[in-house]
Amino acid sequence: MKILFFYSFIFLLFSCGKQQLKTEQKNSVDFYTDIKISFLKETKKLALKFNEHSIKAKIESVGNGFTLSIKKKSTLLRKKVLSFYWTEDTFDKGLFEKLIILQNKLKAKRLIGFESSFKHIQFKDSIATVFFQEGIEKRLLESNETREGVLFICGENGVEIVCKPKKSSKETRNKLVERVKSWESGELPTACFFDLQKTGKVLSLVKGIGIEKEAKIRFCYYLNPVSNLVEIAVYYADNAEFDNLKSKLLLEEVFKKEIISDSSVCFNRKEFDRYFSINKGTYILKEDKTKISSNVLVPKGIKISLKEGQEINFVNEGFVLSFSPVNIVGVKFYTSDSTGRGLHVINARGESLIANSSFDGLKSLEFESWKLPSAVTFYESPIKITNTQFLNNKSEDGLNLFRCDGFLVEACTFKNTFSDAFDADFSDGTLSNCNFFDLGNDGIDVSGSALIISGCSFENVADKALSAGEKSSMSVDRALIDGASLAITAKDNSFIDISNSTISNSEVVFCAFQKKQEFGPSNITGTNIVFKNIKKEYLIEKKSSLKLNGKVVEKYEESVRDILYGNEYGKATVK
Repeated sequence: MKILFFYSFIFLLFSCGKQQLKTEQKNSVDFYTDIKISFLKETKKLALKFNEHSIKAKIESVGNGFTLSIKKKSTLLRKKVLSFYWTEDTFDKGLFEKLIILQNKLKAKRLIGFESSFKHIQFKDSIATVFFQEGIEKRLLESNETREGVLFICGENGVEIVCKPKKSSKETRNKLVERVKSWESGELPTACFFDLQKTGKVLSLVKGIGIEKEAKIRFCYYLNPVSNLVEIAVYYADNAEFDNLKSKLLLEEVFKKEIISDSSVCFNRKEFDRYFSINKGTYILKEDKTKISSNVLVPKGIKISLKEGQEINFVNEGFVLSFSPVNIVGVKFYTSDSTGRGLHVINARGESLIANSSFDGLKSLEFESWKLPSAVTFYESPIKITNTQFLNNKSEDGLNLFRCDGFLVEACTFKNTFSDAFDADFSDGTLSNCNFFDLGNDGIDVSGSALIISGCSFENVADKALSAGEKSSMSVDRALIDGASLAITAKDNSFIDISNSTISNSEVVFCAFQKKQEFGPSNITGTNIVFKNIKKEYLIEKKSSLKLNGKVVEKYEESVRDILYGNEYGKATVK
């Protein structure tokens, strides 16, 4: 059967030849990318090459094209799963052009968009013009600056989960099916199932481009583990099935205008009203010393203000999850029974302020579909934090900012954290005059972010003091690092510029390398850096770079990753 499949695929490729393939002049190098497919008579298999490097892949015929599933540690166009469709049909080509425009617009608005474009594949002396589209897998989420969550589609067989986090429970699909059915029946309000703002924007673009009625345009659904709401992504599927969710979405009147709704319609306000009361238009604590022993969900569109001297003691896994901005000044948050799950601000429309406060001994949040790795979280919510302490937190991150551009964290202390102290994902901002002590993993760890860091100190850091990854940049001035396994680390297309700093009692000062297949090398520049009592000055991987005081360091390692993460230096990630 396998041999028959391969011959059938070759036959398909050439039987479409007169209509599907174009033969171009060999000297038109700029016309096509270096993707080549050949048939090996000896093994009766197809061979795939990209830039003359062989790639192992499973190749399957799908409708008017084929899908590649890249095996082992390789990627193609930075993807593990991707599809190609022939473009000779005038109608399909026009549809592909519209879809490419749509995906670019979605990405520009920070909505989920599939990477797609026209590519050209070489087979012997022929060049096939094809429509390229990335597949549905976790890299789709990563490339769109979203946290790993459940991706699903709906068709004739109902809900089908295409991708999910490894630690998802066995009941994930059953719970999801129940929510889908509840929404379809009208029992669950649209605002409690879909992210109204994001979904409305996607549908508006789809209708604006005029492809909402195309049968081959399909919706993929993403259950965001931070907001606990579903977002949609649009893609091409040659074998698209009827999707009841898509049909209902396109008819939903609620998406014709943006609605700022009170999210209490989605959750029981009983616990919120138990602890908060309204005073002159602002919600405040009923008691200055409050013990929260339940799940407090703060509605959207209101004002929350906590004042100097107040205390919140989280017990019995209690937490506060707010859809509105918070104003917190001089408040102590702690947990007397070590079960408290912290403070989390999600999709708030205005800026929050935390000043002169403390968060002590808190855990990460796990509640229904919410799985947040931090003791304190801000997601798509502007935030300014000053003179605040994050102490003894037993979570993966002490403070996590996700898609929070323009943030400021100033004069704060992070001490005795289980894992990372400060984590920023796809958030640009500033940290100044902060202190980091006794950390289980990293001090400052960022992905897809641009940070300005000044006057910060780090002491007794188990892993990396400063870590930039996934196309991040750091501008660091006046850092003091005393006792870190890895002081300065740039990985995966990241750049760190550090100046006027002192590093002592550390294993490795500078480290630059590529960790993930879909990214590339990294670069570090250092000016006026003082080293004291260190084991190794640098670990720089080939293609990455280190420049000290204008001079390029030219001693490289073959694979830095193989000697990090607890193998020779650094520490394995703690979660």
